[in-house]
Amino acid sequence: MELRVLGWRYENLRGGLRDVSIDLESSPGRWALIQMPNGTGKTTTMSLFRAAFSGEALSPEFVRDLRAADDVDAGLFEVRLSIDGKPFRVQLRLNFQDGSYQYWTARSEVRSGGLEEGLLFPVDLKRLLTPDFTRLFVFDGELAKEIRTVGKDRAATAIRTLYRLDRLDALNVQIARLVEEQQQRAAAISTASERKGVTRWKRAYDGAVDRKTALTAEQRDLQKRKKEMEARKIKLAAEINERIEQDDSLKKRKEQLDADRETIDRAIFETTTQGMGILRSPAKIHPSVLLRLRALGDKLTRLKLPKTISAEFFKELAEQPECVCGRPVTTLVKEAILSRADNYLAEDQILVINKMKLALRESSADATEYTTVATVLNSRLRDLRRNKMAHDQLELERVESGDTELERLRNESRQLDRDLEAAESRLEKLSTRDPVRQRALGATDENNIPLCDAEVKRCQEKLATATDTLRFVLQSERVKELVTTASRLALERLRERVRNATNDKLAQFVPSEALRVARIGGALELVSTGLTTKGNVSEGQSLAVAYAFLTSLLTEAPYKLPFIVDSPAVSLDTAVRREVGDIIPDLFDQMIMFVISSEREGFADAFYGREGVRYITLWRADDNRTEARDGLPFFQAFHQIEAAA
Repeated sequence: MELRVLGWRYENLRGGLRDVSIDLESSPGRWALIQMPNGTGKTTTMSLFRAAFSGEALSPEFVRDLRAADDVDAGLFEVRLSIDGKPFRVQLRLNFQDGSYQYWTARSEVRSGGLEEGLLFPVDLKRLLTPDFTRLFVFDGELAKEIRTVGKDRAATAIRTLYRLDRLDALNVQIARLVEEQQQRAAAISTASERKGVTRWKRAYDGAVDRKTALTAEQRDLQKRKKEMEARKIKLAAEINERIEQDDSLKKRKEQLDADRETIDRAIFETTTQGMGILRSPAKIHPSVLLRLRALGDKLTRLKLPKTISAEFFKELAEQPECVCGRPVTTLVKEAILSRADNYLAEDQILVINKMKLALRESSADATEYTTVATVLNSRLRDLRRNKMAHDQLELERVESGDTELERLRNESRQLDRDLEAAESRLEKLSTRDPVRQRALGATDENNIPLCDAEVKRCQEKLATATDTLRFVLQSERVKELVTTASRLALERLRERVRNATNDKLAQFVPSEALRVARIGGALELVSTGLTTKGNVSEGQSLAVAYAFLTSLLTEAPYKLPFIVDSPAVSLDTAVRREVGDIIPDLFDQMIMFVISSEREGFADAFYGREGVRYITLWRADDNRTEARDGLPFFQAFHQIEAAA
């Protein structure tokens, strides 16, 4: 499905947009550069585009803020579109007196061609254009930050929505609805006593489903809160460090402690890695383990295990006309031989066990090696605790010197630690599948999702048995499992495809920086040189990452959407602007870019040699109204006019 913007019109809107019309249809181009100085309604235009596409709810305050002046009571924003070649016209009518608004749509499918109330896009497109998703192609710099923010799910949700994976989720809902309808039909024709059993198990099943829904919602909320608290914890640590570094003497001590911390962390990592390697060799763990391994190897040898005759020997024998003893192999004898052949190991199994037996018998290692490594690790962990205490002492000294802001930050950080611990404890109780931990935590189907899930299945099977629909239910569950697996695998593969394409573009946008996407989870997780997590990136880097991700996401999708962007290069340096200006335009069938005059160098001038570019300049005239002029000469010369004014 293809969506294109053919033009738009303003009436009585702030920024001097009293009566301005932009026409991209009469002289269509693949790219449109709209030059709008600050104060001429650029931000307003982006907000109204998002509203016109998504039909999002607008607050009365937002509507009133769009008012051009006190002498107007109503305003209008109209967008002309082409959807798969068919014309659409969307109007957003604004009432400035009471802050209300209405959406109206004119469609080619309606014979009269008149306006109908509501946002009436085709069903598939309307399902796609949610407010959150619309921000991906009606793009501003704020989204560039949010796409990397912990706790935001924009990246993963965008992939699911754009590639229609949400339809698989809808399919599972439809399957569940079919099962319920089938059970209702079966219950309707049963006897009174049977209906009593059906009612009891239906009530139990519904209760278990409600509990699972509530527990899952609680888990989701806790995970979101945990991510937000972790993000806040990182920010607090940075603010605390800034307060300490305001004192030169404390700053020097902190720098030394930070250097020591890096050394300790590296040593702990190396020792832990060494310890994990030792754990893979049981003989190195403890002297008694080594003795028992050798004893097992000796016992296998003494008992002459495994037996050397393999299952394959008997299977081959069953196909012979005569046994090794000379007796004929009849049909009954053949069946007896084949049925008992499985009592013997296969040849590959014998080979594996013989190798294991040899390894056990010849086990040799320094059985004290693990103890030595564990002792070293404990020592380094003590170093880490001492380092943490020394860092806390710096904070305390700063607080005692009168830094009340640092004291507040420390108190908030400690409270966050307590809240995080509580959230992690509750999440474990909600999600653990380990029976030992479930018993220790007092988990039941009332407070543990896996146990509740088991209860849902138990009640479902009882209900299915009572309504004689067990086979149908089991088949539907199998189909739902297959659909869920298909959805998960598709998302994983799409994530990886988009990630690889994003990194290819990042290598072009910022070749001098080893900035890459390591993983697409809820957000984009970045890494830089040394493969450490990249948390703080510059605004320009953030924008480059967002461009690389969005172009990779949108260009291969089944929907062809316009890319509408506000100030596409304002925070990029000239070199990156040129890369973005050279690469991005070829990735979209339509781009509409709202720029300011300072973005011409390195970005807008990358379009000057291209065919199919529209150059439109909007500016505030003497009567405080915004006017529009078409053409490259005026577009290029506008900054001199602006400077002269």
